[in-house]
Amino acid sequence: MNPITLKRYEETLMKRRHEILPVLRHLSSESRGASPAAIGNGGNCGEAFLTDRLAAVYERELDDIETALDRIRTGTFGYCRACHQPIEPPRLERFPRAEFCQRCK
Repeated sequence: MNPITLKRYEETLMKRRHEILPVLRHLSSESRGASPAAIGNGGNCGEAFLTDRLAAVYERELDDIETALDRIRTGTFGYCRACHQPIEPPRLERFPRAEFCQRCK
């Protein structure tokens, strides 16, 4: 993959990372604010559950972004982890964190 394209993917991933970090900080503070005692005394258990689940989704996305950035640094970005063939460019455009080609996913 050419360096200009790699740089563009890196910038896209870094931008998304920059968007996710404040959301995770907010969800973490919301989760800390919902103590078990408060939930037991009429607090919204469902809301706390949803906050934790949403945080887990964002944490997973952040982990995937970090993995993709590591793959850029090591020169393995854009290649399928299963068959080692290039990942289809349209797939990378839609999903720059992709680790597998369409066939292997």
